[in-house]
Amino acid sequence: MGIYDRDYYRDPPRRRGRFPGADWSMVTKIIFVNVVLFLANGLLTEGNALTTLLMLHSETIFRPWEYWKFLTYGFVHNPTGILHILCNMLGLFFLGAEVERRLGSKEFLRFYLATILSGGVIWGILNIHTTSACLGASGGVVGVCVLFAFLFPHRTVYFFGVFPMPAWMLGVFIVVMDIMGALQVGPQAGQRIAFAVHLAGAYFAFVYNSYQWNFGRMFERLGRFFARKPKKPKLKVYDGDKEEKRPKTEGERLSEQVDDVLKKYSRVGESGLTEAERDILNKASEIYKNKK
Repeated sequence: MGIYDRDYYRDPPRRRGRFPGADWSMVTKIIFVNVVLFLANGLLTEGNALTTLLMLHSETIFRPWEYWKFLTYGFVHNPTGILHILCNMLGLFFLGAEVERRLGSKEFLRFYLATILSGGVIWGILNIHTTSACLGASGGVVGVCVLFAFLFPHRTVYFFGVFPMPAWMLGVFIVVMDIMGALQVGPQAGQRIAFAVHLAGAYFAFVYNSYQWNFGRMFERLGRFFARKPKKPKLKVYDGDKEEKRPKTEGERLSEQVDDVLKKYSRVGESGLTEAERDILNKASEIYKNKK
């Protein structure tokens, strides 16, 4: 039998009836959702209605019933061109896979969504007195890129697919460019880019790595805490030998003596009793008569 015929060398059989994308990586699923929403907005709606519905607006912070937009804005992109979604998805594709393998698929999704959420909240607070809108996965992608730089600082990456550099240098470059853009200096000055969202994503990745967060473990601890049952009070078992004994009363001592005499009486009869034992019975009899 050849090596390729052995069971441990074969690929595991696929389960039937499962969704075709069930075996995709989380990065692939996120990219798929972004692309589907981008195409659906252009092909199935008029006037970019889908993107307008899901994007984040500066007044959203005053509308609690629309707080879901603090997440959905990160899955829609500029409908007037392909460059916005293309750059974001390429960055997520090339760097996100390694981060997902390190964190695990579920924790990667939790990190990605938390990064988008934090970026949206920061942007909403900073633009509370404006009439503007925010959309795009840039904040989440920047967070993934910066976390990649922390996890694999000396890994060689190719900037724009051409220029090799260590990952830490790419992370520094991204943050510096966003700071310059936020200050309206440098090549990105004047562009309609939500630099605050980018910087929020970068800072969230820094905090996540610095404190070694893991949302899965956090939720597990919270679940155990709230599921903890109250302790039942312990029942105390009476142990006559260990309890402190109180002195017996005269009546209790006489009752015990009567019991002993009666036991002897049942064995030997009245003739077998001593004078003292007869006195005990007489004394008990007198007490009994007086009680009556």
